[in-house]
Amino acid sequence: MNTLVEKQYVKELVCGSNFSYILAEGGLFSATEYKVLQSQASGCFVQCMKMLYNGNIQIYYLANQLKPFANLIPSLDPERFMAVVINLLGNILKVRNNGFLSCQKIDVSFEHIYVNPITLNVGLVYLPVNHTIYPDQSSFENEIRTGLIKLISGVSNLQSPATMQLSMDLSNGTLSIEDLYRRYKGGEDFLQEKDKLQGKSKHTVSLCLTAMHAPTRVEIRITKDRFVLGKKAGAVDGVISFNDKISRIHCRIDRKGERYTITDLQSANGTYVNGKRLQANQPYRIGNGDIIRMANSDFQVSTR
Repeated sequence: MNTLVEKQYVKELVCGSNFSYILAEGGLFSATEYKVLQSQASGCFVQCMKMLYNGNIQIYYLANQLKPFANLIPSLDPERFMAVVINLLGNILKVRNNGFLSCQKIDVSFEHIYVNPITLNVGLVYLPVNHTIYPDQSSFENEIRTGLIKLISGVSNLQSPATMQLSMDLSNGTLSIEDLYRRYKGGEDFLQEKDKLQGKSKHTVSLCLTAMHAPTRVEIRITKDRFVLGKKAGAVDGVISFNDKISRIHCRIDRKGERYTITDLQSANGTYVNGKRLQANQPYRIGNGDIIRMANSDFQVSTR
């Protein structure tokens, strides 16, 4: 339970898929932290607004396009679970490295960690108040570690050799959050470096999309195993801002080894490969020289 709720500093109010915290008194509100959150609304946080509720300050969180991590767990496979964990750790590091915010004010209960079910990007719930949920950084990190370890051991659909290794690493107190993030975010690079040290060579094909008729040069390099494209910054990995007909979350490119596929994510104006419109949510293999059309913008695929 959120200790601020337990101590009655704040009261939680659920509003459909959104929710809010009502502050017991105005002096609890941190105006500086709230301004920082507003300036980073499209980043790693669930967007929030300051409002009034029966004369008290209300922090209202807009989570209607996201799902609580707890609700998403039954539908996740080990690979997607790992992607969520990596994004969670990355966002925590962003907060830790921000000079104005404190990780101890992030609610890391699985009911209040929010996930975009398409991109698997994570939104954190930050309370801009003058009290902390966790007494120190160590308690905060321990809450995350123990929660994830219990999930992996207790939910069968999340279990795989990779997640069991993650559980062991989470239990290893010598590995910091940053160590864990680097190990799993850079897993492929780590394996390639290991192969080099062992005298092995491994060629990995990288894929790039180049806009063919854009007003300026646009080149998008696919840098993740699941890479989402669209025009909404903060919701996708590759932002395409020059064409309003492209959907906010338009399509996704998946990488498995040296094989790439593209999937239309129910875009309004469609995704095409070499003139053929793709059926939504159905992957289609792509390779060097293919022409991908998003709405009415063409991109040429090149591999290196």
